[in-house]
Amino acid sequence: MSDKIKTETREQFKILIDKFEAHKNQYKKSTYDEANTRVDFIDPFFEAIGWDVANRQGFAEQYREVVREDKVIIVGKHKAPDYSFRIGGIRKFFVEAKKPSVDLKHEISPAYQLRRYAYTAKLPLSILTDFEEFAVYDTRIKPSPKDSASVARIFYCNYQDYLKHLDFIVDTFSKEAILKGSFDRYIESTKKKRGTSEVDKEFLKLIDNWREILAKNIALRNKDLTLYELNFAVQKIIDRVIFLRIAEDRQIEDYGTLQILFNGANTYRRLTQIFLQADDKYNSGLFDFKADNITLNLTIDDRILKQIIKSVYYPDSPYEFSVLDVEILGNIYEQFLGKTIRLTPSHMVKVEEKPEVKKAGGVYYTPKYIVDYIVRNTVNKVIKVKSPKQIEKIKILDPACGSGSFLLGAYQYLIDYHLNWYINEENRKKALRQEKIVQIGKDSFNLTIAEKQRILTNNIFGVDIDRQAVEVSKLSLLLKLLEGETHESTGRLFSYTQLRLLPDLSNNIKCGNSLIGTDYFEGRITDTIDEDEIRKINPFNWEKESPEIFEQGGFDVVIGNPPYIFSRELLGKKEKEYFFQNYKTIWEKPNTFMIFMEKGFKLLNERGFLSYIVPNSWLTVESGKLLRKFLLNNGSFEVLDDLNYYVFENAKVEPTVFSISNIKEPNHKTKTRRIFTQDDFDNKEYAYIKQKLWKISSKTYKIFISESPKIDLLINKILENSGRLGREKANNGFFDVRTGLQAYETGKGNPKQTKSDVKNRIYDYDYKYNDNTHKYIDGVNVKRYYSDWNGKYLLYGKCLSQPRTIDIFNRPRILVREITNKPPYCINTMYFNKLFLNNKSILNILDFNDNSYNLKLLLGQLNSKLISFYYKNRAVKSSRKVFPKIVIKDLRKFPFRIKVNKSIEDRIVKLVEHMVKMQKKYHSARLEQDKKLYKTQIDLLDKQIDSLVYKLYGLTEEEIEIIENSIGS
Repeated sequence: MSDKIKTETREQFKILIDKFEAHKNQYKKSTYDEANTRVDFIDPFFEAIGWDVANRQGFAEQYREVVREDKVIIVGKHKAPDYSFRIGGIRKFFVEAKKPSVDLKHEISPAYQLRRYAYTAKLPLSILTDFEEFAVYDTRIKPSPKDSASVARIFYCNYQDYLKHLDFIVDTFSKEAILKGSFDRYIESTKKKRGTSEVDKEFLKLIDNWREILAKNIALRNKDLTLYELNFAVQKIIDRVIFLRIAEDRQIEDYGTLQILFNGANTYRRLTQIFLQADDKYNSGLFDFKADNITLNLTIDDRILKQIIKSVYYPDSPYEFSVLDVEILGNIYEQFLGKTIRLTPSHMVKVEEKPEVKKAGGVYYTPKYIVDYIVRNTVNKVIKVKSPKQIEKIKILDPACGSGSFLLGAYQYLIDYHLNWYINEENRKKALRQEKIVQIGKDSFNLTIAEKQRILTNNIFGVDIDRQAVEVSKLSLLLKLLEGETHESTGRLFSYTQLRLLPDLSNNIKCGNSLIGTDYFEGRITDTIDEDEIRKINPFNWEKESPEIFEQGGFDVVIGNPPYIFSRELLGKKEKEYFFQNYKTIWEKPNTFMIFMEKGFKLLNERGFLSYIVPNSWLTVESGKLLRKFLLNNGSFEVLDDLNYYVFENAKVEPTVFSISNIKEPNHKTKTRRIFTQDDFDNKEYAYIKQKLWKISSKTYKIFISESPKIDLLINKILENSGRLGREKANNGFFDVRTGLQAYETGKGNPKQTKSDVKNRIYDYDYKYNDNTHKYIDGVNVKRYYSDWNGKYLLYGKCLSQPRTIDIFNRPRILVREITNKPPYCINTMYFNKLFLNNKSILNILDFNDNSYNLKLLLGQLNSKLISFYYKNRAVKSSRKVFPKIVIKDLRKFPFRIKVNKSIEDRIVKLVEHMVKMQKKYHSARLEQDKKLYKTQIDLLDKQIDSLVYKLYGLTEEEIEIIENSIGS
């Protein structure tokens, strides 16, 4: 906040402090209640720091800044967090209000109450106050009823100290501070604080434990169950318990419906009676006992069920299910679905990671800000300015829906759009009359549950190969449907309509393999197809499953985060053959996400939009060239964001987000961004690139996303003014570029190497063993203009796994380390003219005529800022967070400029020769003052070489400035 606004806030605080002080004894009486405290003190307190508590701006209910939260239940009594402070409809923190007669500093109950709300809602900080006292809690710390009031409290002050702590209060909790990001930065700075454990991680542990104890007990007591039936039963019971427990806290079910099972015997039989009543009430697939012929007949021990039920009720449970966002629950379930139950031959239960999850290193849940972004760039485009009647025909699909995060995002967007349409003054009366909306307060409305059902069943569709994921996706959507509903509102539905609370989503969310059709098994004898293969492949016929949609040409929107599985991993021979026969964009070794890109595009109608988040490798890798050609020739990329940071928690994947329309526009411009942080994602402006530039840039249609169009133009100029460094079939490059040798690999070499040979590196020496033993260096030994050989020798010959030819290592050459540095000088490269062996982590550049002049001229260019600039903007693996590198295909395409200006070229070569000597002096210097002296000369030489290279490429001052600003000086 500005000093002026802080001064005004200080004055308003002083008025409130003086008012409380003047009548303190009156306010401290038990007769002075919480409602008056809010009106007299707490409302004006937060208005003083910029919040529109009374909604004077007249925002719609879903966008107002300060709202009263939905009812939650504490020990059977209805209670609500008094305030939820939000930005753009997103909760930032809760405030729980008490009357001044309550001792907030020492009483346990108010602190525990607030912490349960905020912990379950996954809010990092929240406030407990009666104005006389003001306490801030770190609500990432799991609450316990045994905690004292001081546990997790990170700030406390009395009303008399508000002015003293004004900066902290304003800079952390004011509306302006949150809009400017200071609240989020404060949270981030304390993220790894000891004791913090967010609700999704803790709740995941809970239901993981449920799965294990249920599976073991059900397998023990029900020996006739198959593995698939066991997985089905466990999943169904967990889903139903969670649904009913959430329904209780949302007041759709009576509080304690499940809790009564804790007393008495025959717990599971009584639980099934509750399930049957739910079937009558909800009429949903979740409680469909015509489709489920298993769970009603199970035997489960009382102690197992009582343990589960006890864990979701006060005081054992730290969770307030009414404020558990469906998106958070989806995140929990996404991780939960990464494991499966396995039965041993002796019918014992093992819970383990699914093979595809283990191979991928975990489950990657898409962050909500990415989901919302993709929805805005697709759903918004197809519904914008349309009426609800027109939107009825819009079909939105996630073909690998998982727990349903993208479908939830799309559904919420549709709900908000419809509500805003209906509450418009022109439409409001008609919408109320037709029961599209219901009034819940002054100028406050919600969609009726019948209308939310209609939107869900008309517009939202998903497919997933995993049956458990399909059930979770349905559950998530049903919980989203019931958000904001109570026993009272759902009761109205029963009074006036034949509808039930929950629609049957079996026609919307289906189980199957989005990539493989039923033709997979055509031509094969039935006896050769076993049950496990059918379950694994799970073919899906799109036209048969969704005939009405394909009569209209396909889906309007396809969105999602498809699975990333290389064809060489976890895919059988027949699957690979099927993909190559049925997808035109497959080349060499594709990943399933690229097949999903082709499939998703083909599922669109003639004016549809496809948007995924996928690894950014497809933009440039060789195996993506046919996919790039297909998409660039058949559609128009609306948005293309290259995200050079780790979007997914615990996953080292740098993705791209793209949106492409099925509309060809010859002169189409794509909005592009190269992004390095989440802050950049939220705030960075777009560059506009003509799509046809990617089509003509190379035969492989590589798509490079630069930070600005100016960078693209400059790189094009650099390439136009130079030849290619390496010789390939496709070009007449100047040099021969070769990889180094590979010394060890089990089963390779002559004689064939054993695991023991590889482990013990039997051909390594620290001395010259014989005439075939030569000096040997690794990538780590290659620096800029210098090598620090560490005394290694290697026995050369056919005994090595991939020895190459000795000629490579015995000629004048340049060595380029694959792993690169951070800018401004990224390339580690040096000149060699002696016999040295090197491994694959070093690339070798040889002149066809052993011309040392050419090599030294190249060395100067490779070590310059200009080539580092080119590398950062054009090399496939230059932006990786871990081990950015140069690959041989990229290096061959690097620019090289020669025979342009002999004077400049001679000077570069002389400076390079001087630099090599100076680097040697620097690295061998033993006195620090000598090192500083040589370093100063090295810096001057770098500057001179950079300047000459810029001249050699004919760059202007403005173009030089672009390079310097891009990679740093």
